[in-house]
Parts: sequence; structure tokens; C-alpha cells
Amino acid sequence: GNQRNTHIGLYDLQTKQNEHLYMFERDLRIISCSVNNERTLLAVSFRQYTEEERVSQLLQSVSKYLTLLIEIHPINNVRVLKAVDSCVRVQFLYPVEGRNTSTESHLLLASEDKYIEQFDIHVVAEEHKVVIQNSGQLPRARVADDLIWAQWDMMEQRLFYIIPKESKSTLKCVQFYPDENFNSILESHLDISVNDTQVKLVNFGYDYCQGQDVASKTLNLQVFTNKAGGLCVCCSLASDVPDEIMYSIHFLHKGYNKTFTVSLERTESHQLKEVAFMNLDYYVAAYLPGQFLHLLNIQHPDLLCHSLFLTGEDARIDMLQNCSIQSPRTSTVLDCHVGSVYAVSISDSAVLQFLQNSKQDRERLAALHCALLYLQHTEDLEMQIIWWISENLSTCHSFDPIQEFIIASLYCRMCPETYNLDKLLPYTSLLDWIGIIPGVTCATEIIALPVLEFQNSKGFWEKLNSNLESVKYAEPHLHYHNNVLRREWLCSFGDFCLFTNQREERRTTAYLRNIFENAKNWLKSCHTSIVSCPRMILALFISEERLVPLFQEEDYQQQLLMGLMVAQLKDHLMRHLQYVGKKKIDQIVLDYVANLVSLI
Repeated sequence: GNQRNTHIGLYDLQTKQNEHLYMFERDLRIISCSVNNERTLLAVSFRQYTEEERVSQLLQSVSKYLTLLIEIHPINNVRVLKAVDSCVRVQFLYPVEGRNTSTESHLLLASEDKYIEQFDIHVVAEEHKVVIQNSGQLPRARVADDLIWAQWDMMEQRLFYIIPKESKSTLKCVQFYPDENFNSILESHLDISVNDTQVKLVNFGYDYCQGQDVASKTLNLQVFTNKAGGLCVCCSLASDVPDEIMYSIHFLHKGYNKTFTVSLERTESHQLKEVAFMNLDYYVAAYLPGQFLHLLNIQHPDLLCHSLFLTGEDARIDMLQNCSIQSPRTSTVLDCHVGSVYAVSISDSAVLQFLQNSKQDRERLAALHCALLYLQHTEDLEMQIIWWISENLSTCHSFDPIQEFIIASLYCRMCPETYNLDKLLPYTSLLDWIGIIPGVTCATEIIALPVLEFQNSKGFWEKLNSNLESVKYAEPHLHYHNNVLRREWLCSFGDFCLFTNQREERRTTAYLRNIFENAKNWLKSCHTSIVSCPRMILALFISEERLVPLFQEEDYQQQLLMGLMVAQLKDHLMRHLQYVGKKKIDQIVLDYVANLVSLI
């Protein structure tokens, strides 16, 4: 303000105004502040004096940093929590959304002295004010020690931190619960060299007093999670080669790490900065303004053709032209230079435009995969994609866009219905991809899976554990694939032709009778308008042969293929989804084939 006072306010998204909380009658260098859920307590840390000011004013005995706890309902007592020479960040816990009557608050203090502790604060209502009950020392508990990096997850109330070791660093996670307890729930060894002496704190507020030269020397690392149980560690790496950027993404939920090396063009030394990372839920973005935007698929990171690497104007984000950004939560970006928070998402129209303009198969496949699995499915979106396929079918050499459209769309329709289907159904028509991105090299390394310690935990931890179990026991064999179906169809069709040509009914095996029975039952349960589609189902699964039925009478090839698909998919799901029961699996298979024919 004009009076050189320092005001602390809480920004209201509805009114676009700051709700005034407290004022200091001097110009303070605020480092961190946090208000509790009930808005009765305010924690503030600030720098009292610089080192030069202390020396010039003979204030050597005065602490450089101060951390206060202030009663603000109404403004009342002020309590000193820390008076030290090291920087401290503060963060209240928010155990339950909308809980406004609690008499206890919990405050985290993260110190540059490499520790984090929790203060327990009891309050009481006296007349028309709320005051701290305990007049003595507040109870506290040590949460983490000897850390070099820490990140606060405000939405899920989780603390990630790294302890450096001689060979490998250890990533740990502490989960805070509504019942006011906390426990260490995850441990993972990372092959990341940490030589920093200064602690890096992420999502504890941005220290505007800290010089950019200091910030650039600390560990540039962020942990991202998504609602499907994905856990990624994104880290910028040092490169000895000029005009070269290196960064790694540890897909902990998949058990491997990918390190990317990007050769830059048209760079000047003063423009070369570190990669910034953003969490877009289905994707992790590695962003270097003016150079590239790399959207890495978290759910299906094994094939690079499902990730978008954009350059030039395609990689431009107008609002974000510098690298001093953080992603404090999913689809949110904080620009630390200007102090603004932005919502960020992938544009539907931009993806479709990129798909239409792309000339290379890797770009087309990545954009098609993004449009089908990430964007919200609408009839208009499907029609635009089908129109693009019809125009470009002959120009796609590395993949069949019709197959990709049908299989990816089917995956998108089916997977939200039943838990764990995303690990069992195919999501792409490709088994591998040998294409490269010009100027980009990728090295993949198998890493140790994280260790989880939890009981009866729901939500993210349950899904992450399910992902890890899939990697441990059956990952390569989990996804149903049509190669087996193709082989068995050819063999079974040969048997079928043999007994039909020779009119030897006795050679009709019980197996073939069962297959045809599957097909008939399925046809009976489906609406006649759905099953009277063109006989493309053969071309979909037998694409290498490009088989075309020769006879227009009753299509035994089609019935045989449908029956085999029903039988094999049932067997596949029964091996991995026994707990949902046979009746549910029968319905899943029925829906799967019905949706498949509908898409065709």
C-alpha cells in the first residue's frame, strides 16, 4: 500500500477481491503465509533484516527470520513460533473440506535446516473471539529429517521429500489423514544425483526475495500424480553439451524411467534455461518456452508415438513465456515472475487442427490417440475424426487409422465402466513403434518399483497399488490382443471348411459348436440394426490378409470370428477379474462386442 504497510489477504475467486486478514505497519519481506481452515489463525514467516542490514545496524544478536502465529478472529494475540537465521515456510493442513467447527489446527513448518515438523494448535471460543488454548509450548512432532527437497500436495494433503544417499536418493511420501494422524506411506529409490547443499521446497509458496541465480542452482524436480494411480517424478538434468537439454521422467507406476536429450536450434546462451514441468492429468508436459512442448502420456508411456512433441508455433503458450513456473496442482500453473495462477488444459480445437495439418505418422498417431482418449467424446468430435480418416487413409504408412480409431474408441467407452478394465483391454492397434523424433533421443531404463505401506487406503493409493501389482505379475500379458484371435480363427475356420465341404457332421467338435453358440447368443441379445453392419470386422482383425468374404449368404466366417472373440475375451477376463463374477463378465463381453460392431 501507499503507506508502506504490508497487507495479507485471501483471494476470493467469486468476487475477484482480496479478503483482508492482517496488516503489518511496516514493509516486510514476506516469505510464506497460510491461514487455517476455519480462518481463525494465520501463520506468517518473513525476513526481518538482510545480512548487510544486520551488520550495518549492529543487530547481530537479532534473528534474521521470524515465524509468527496470529489470532485473527478477531485480530488478537501474536505468538512467535520460530526466531532463527534460516528460512522457514508455513502450511496449515486442511483435513476435511468444509469442516468449519474444529477446535484443533495443524501447521507444518518446513525449514532450510533440512527438517519439517508439525505443530498441534488447540483453540477455544471466548465470548466473541477465538484464542489459542495452550499458553505454553505448542505440541510438535518431527515429520521429516535430513531432506534436500520437499513438495507439498495441497489437494491430497501429501508431503513428498527426498533424502540424499551416497549411491541413490530416496523419495518418501507422508500422507496426512482427517483423523489428524500421519504416516509414511511410500518409499522409492531414485537414480538421481543430488549435490545441492540448499533445500528446495516446492508448493510451499514462492520466495520473491530469493534470487533467480540461487533458484537455478537447486534441484529442478517435481512429483505428479493423477486420478488413475499414475506417479511420475520429473527432473531436469545437467548436460555437458552446449545447446542441449536433458530431462527424465520416472514413471514409478510402470517401473521404468525415460531420459530425453533434445538438441536445440537457434539458441543463445542467455536464453537457455531449465525445462518447466506441468501436470495435465493424462499427460505430463515438459516445456521450454520458444523451443518445445513435450506432452508425455502418463497412462500409456511405453510407445512414444502416443506422446506429442511440439515445436515452433505449435509449442507456444502465450501466457507462459518464461521458465519460472510451477504446477501446484493438476491443470494449474503458477507463473512465479508475475505472481499469477492459470488454469491450463489441452485445447480440443488445437488437437484437431494439429491432426489435420500433420504430415508425419508419429504426429498423426499421437494427435489421434490424444483426441480419442483424452478429449471429451462428442458426436461432432467423432465425425471430424472419421472425416479426417476418410481423407488420409492412404497416406498413413505406419498404422491403420481405422483400426486405431475403433480400438481406442472402444477402450474409452468400456474402461470407465468397470475398475481395472483399463489394464485388460487393448488401447492401441500397435504392438511396437520404431519411429524417431528428429533431434530427440530417448533412453529407457528399468527401475525398482516403489514400496507402499498402507492398510485399507482408498482412492489414489489403492489405484497406484493396483498399477504396481500389474507390473509385478502380469503386465506384458494383461492386455487382450487380437493376434491370438487371428491365429485361432484361421485354424478354426480351416476345421469348419473341412467338415462343411465333406458334409461330415460327426467331425463338428464340441468346441466349434460352443463357438457358434456364443455367436448366436450374442446376435440374439443385440438389436438387429446394430449387427447388420458391413462385414468389416474381418478386416479389422485380419488386416494383414485383407480378406474379403466371397459369399453373400449366411456369413459363417463372421459368426465364427464373433464366437471366438466372445469365448476368448471371457476367458481372458475370468483370469483377471474373477472377483466381479461370471454374470458381470458376460455383460462386459456383450457390451464390448456390441460397442465394437457399433463403432464399425
